[in-house]
Amino acid sequence: MKRLILISSIVLFLFSCKDKSKEPYFKAGYNYVQQTPDSLRTPEQKEFLRKLTKVVYENVVVKNNQMVFKLSEKEFIARGFPVEYYELIQKDMVNNNRFFKENNVTNVDSMFKSSHKVIMDSLQKSN
Repeated sequence: MKRLILISSIVLFLFSCKDKSKEPYFKAGYNYVQQTPDSLRTPEQKEFLRKLTKVVYENVVVKNNQMVFKLSEKEFIARGFPVEYYELIQKDMVNNNRFFKENNVTNVDSMFKSSHKVIMDSLQKSN
């Protein structure tokens, strides 16, 4: 059950594709780790994704019933991540918050805390 919640949370966060803009969701020509099937990821890609998940986990908060990524672009890049991932995270924040608003989700903080615990447990097991 925890694995299902974790997977759902990550999918919601990393693949929120309900983007109504004309711009493609993923930057054309950029190879995102998430687009490689789990079974084909290299150990380096798996480690990168683990680190990315940890940074997102540590820096997403809920304010006024909306998800917010606390790191600036400069801080994110200083941690060794490409700007393309920062842009994707920002799109995810917009899309998730749009979904919450359109579906009258009033308990984002509670939902977030539940998924946060599952992600934390998963990160601890992967260390």
